[in-house]
Amino acid sequence: MRPRRGLRWMGQAGALLGVAGLRLSAAVVSQCEVTDGGVVTDTEGRVLAWDTFRGGAAWIPAVTGSPAWGFPALEPGGIAFDATGDTATPLASAAPPVATLFLVVSPSLPAEGFATLVEVPGASVTAAARAEPPVYDPEDAAGLSVRVNGLPAPGIPDAPHIVEVDFAQPVPGGDLRIGGASACAAWRQPWRCRVVAAIAFDNPPDEPVRRTVRSYLARRHGVAGDFTPAGREAVIQAIALGFHTHGLFSTRFFLK
Repeated sequence: MRPRRGLRWMGQAGALLGVAGLRLSAAVVSQCEVTDGGVVTDTEGRVLAWDTFRGGAAWIPAVTGSPAWGFPALEPGGIAFDATGDTATPLASAAPPVATLFLVVSPSLPAEGFATLVEVPGASVTAAARAEPPVYDPEDAAGLSVRVNGLPAPGIPDAPHIVEVDFAQPVPGGDLRIGGASACAAWRQPWRCRVVAAIAFDNPPDEPVRRTVRSYLARRHGVAGDFTPAGREAVIQAIALGFHTHGLFSTRFFLK
């Protein structure tokens, strides 16, 4: 009996890693997606935890036990932080330090107001309405590298998009917030989009791996644009770093 193609691919993947001498200098410490039912909610649909693949650190409400704070809500478009009522707490993680974070956000931010997508000590990624069209505010994000759909231009598209943030220094997961700011509940600035995916690396991945992650997220979550993966070696490297592709890159894509 001939070996199954998938098994042959696994063997060739290992061989490629050895031959190419790929350096596994980063690792995925958290990968979670709404589409896979990994969001734990209460009976009212409020988010209590966002589980990750392969035993990674879950994202959980950063502020609990206070009547001033509510919980994000799980909606058809993703996790929502802008429901009416109490200010929704952002989510934090028990992950080891995070150096690079990928988020898929859908849909685009409305023109009024401003909101915080990512907060770390001393900096945040906010969308400001004072610009036209609204952009991620470079002043608030001082020291952070922010890319949208793989490009450094901070404009906000009118459709689902990928936000990629590199931190100047790795940030402990407990100090990293997504979906809002947790300084004060009265200062209401929750993210007004829906977050549908989050992938965190402990060290910045190289560009071929980044292209692989963007390509996967774009295909899986309907982000428009040219997101061609970097090639089979890059996909294999990303998988070796702990990235879960859900079989989107088939063996036929790799093998000639």
